[in-house]
Amino acid sequence: MDGYGNTTLGFQSLYSNTTGFQNTAVGLGSLQNNTTAYNNTAVGYLSLNASTTGYENTALGLASLQNNTTGIQNTAVGSGSLQLNIDGYENTAVGVKSSFSNTIGYGNTAIGPNSLYSNSRGFNNTAVGVQSLFSNAGEYFGVGSWNTALGFSAGSTIITGFNLTCLGNNAQPTSGTAVNQITLGNSAISSLRCNVTTITALSDARDKKNIKDLNLGIDFLMKIKPRQFNWDKREWYENNKSDGSKMNKVATAGFIAQEFDKVQTSENAEWLNLVLKDNPEKLEATPGNLLPIMVKAIQDLKNDNDELKTTTVELKVRLTKFEQMHNMLVNEIEKLKTNNEAVKVSLGEK
Repeated sequence: MDGYGNTTLGFQSLYSNTTGFQNTAVGLGSLQNNTTAYNNTAVGYLSLNASTTGYENTALGLASLQNNTTGIQNTAVGSGSLQLNIDGYENTAVGVKSSFSNTIGYGNTAIGPNSLYSNSRGFNNTAVGVQSLFSNAGEYFGVGSWNTALGFSAGSTIITGFNLTCLGNNAQPTSGTAVNQITLGNSAISSLRCNVTTITALSDARDKKNIKDLNLGIDFLMKIKPRQFNWDKREWYENNKSDGSKMNKVATAGFIAQEFDKVQTSENAEWLNLVLKDNPEKLEATPGNLLPIMVKAIQDLKNDNDELKTTTVELKVRLTKFEQMHNMLVNEIEKLKTNNEAVKVSLGEK
């Protein structure tokens, strides 16, 4: 055979090799079906067993990359890692059964046992942590792709959602089909800490059209109801049925999503997106979207206050003139009284 630079150790390892070169196969059946591929490293029982022409793959662990045929530049470390991969490429899986179900997905990184376990065709996902992105299906092109999960079981409920980021222990999006979200932490997180208090957002005028003055202000805000309440989350109970026994004893303040929704609906302002409804069973509020309305309300109040100041000044001027006229009249009356007394005296003398 024309192959060269190969190293093999184990029954039927590199058994079918013809012109493949610089391959290393250690373990029974490792790289067994390789023919022309090169620069592969397979260590472990049945590792890269089905590979024929796929090149520059590294498989370390029992059945790692076992079904890979033409996939290239994959790295699988751990028993069953990338086991079902066929022609997916540029995937990295580290951990027992990490990215186990991947077939043609590409550009995925899975670190941790069972991370990205169910993914088949999804691409450009990054999962770091035990069972992170576990249910990510990616069964057809585009879905279950561009997701990032960091932390134990992070993003494990994602099924077909895409462009999702979940950071922290058991951090989950609103639903398994959600898109374009970032989740920081799980439902137990009570503080979000940073050295700055605001998030910078895109706001370039060149990216906006139909710019006009906002017509929502103080009248809209007066219909919003700030509330005091105690958390008593359904997820703390079996069957998600709250009975109050686990209610948080410390009160907090905030808003009610359903009340937000009622106001924005009655005011034909659902475009404000004060309520996230991706999961009808768990509505979420976005009070930050009230900021433009609050600014408009303050401006309206400022204008009203300025008008009142102007009116007050005018009234003060009028009052001053009135007082001056009043004083003049009083003086004239006093003069008349004096003159009248003088006349009376004069008449009496006569």
